[in-house]
Amino acid sequence: MFDVRKLAVFTEVVRCGSMSAAAASTRYTTSAISQQITALEREIGHQLLVRTSSGVHPTPAGARLVDHAAVILAAIDDAERDLARATNPESGVVRIASFSSAASEILPRTVARLREAFPRTEIRLVAADPDDGTDLLREGEVEVCVITEVPGDRSEHRDLCTTTLFDDEFFVVLPSGHRLANVREVPLAALAGEQWVVSSATGSCPDARVFLDSCRRAGFTPSVSFRAEDYSTVQGLVAADLGVSLVPSLALRSARTDVVVRPVAGTPPVRRIALATTTAPVPGSPLAALLSAARTVGAPRSRPSSGRAAYTVPAQPVSVA
Repeated sequence: MFDVRKLAVFTEVVRCGSMSAAAASTRYTTSAISQQITALEREIGHQLLVRTSSGVHPTPAGARLVDHAAVILAAIDDAERDLARATNPESGVVRIASFSSAASEILPRTVARLREAFPRTEIRLVAADPDDGTDLLREGEVEVCVITEVPGDRSEHRDLCTTTLFDDEFFVVLPSGHRLANVREVPLAALAGEQWVVSSATGSCPDARVFLDSCRRAGFTPSVSFRAEDYSTVQGLVAADLGVSLVPSLALRSARTDVVVRPVAGTPPVRRIALATTTAPVPGSPLAALLSAARTVGAPRSRPSSGRAAYTVPAQPVSVA
């Protein structure tokens, strides 16, 4: 078995392209670097580097070892961090995967509270939609991710531990000149004949299912004219009078001034915002503190609005026919 310390030196030589440059970055002497490479070649039984006038280059065997070294050294780093967390939980790292609207509205106050309780814990935010976030969680790339679910439906993440934060209400978004722009609350049935703009390319994500279920309960199947990757684009398409939409509250904190935002009449559609972890966190750990802080912070305090004063217009009669 070869010495892992020599493996780290070897990868640094390959990265730097010369013995002297590797010596400068590792604080070894050039002679010591050369001796460690020679010893590693002897242990492995292969020549690893070719020395030329322009520097050093890995042989085919050396190139293959570089690939293995990346995995080996990363595993050692992970083991060291895991042991450090076991002996001193506060000194660890908490990586949080979140989609953008949740990251801007939920996480700032949550992270601030966590930092107060665990000032030495490193907190990293990773941009990811819920599907990618759960993939990262299962692969061990993050410790927690923000997800969305359909209230009442069977969870898609039964292999994960989920902590419900709040139900996020959907609002109708209309072009500024729409016939229902001055209505206080919009019945979905009144929009049965409209073209719709939605945010999912597949129609299978929780947001899309909430939208489709709401339309079906209102008695119609929606005609979808455009599908966008994000709610900012959805708002832009609505502003251009290319359709109407249902958009969740979190995505409307920065609603455009050229669209009209209205509550849905009756019981509003909602999606559930939750945090997912692979297992229940250890009590007293930074991860447990994060979940507790997120529950305490809860939903954003203010409702979304648009430049059309969405909640102060006089009530107008609505024709559903």
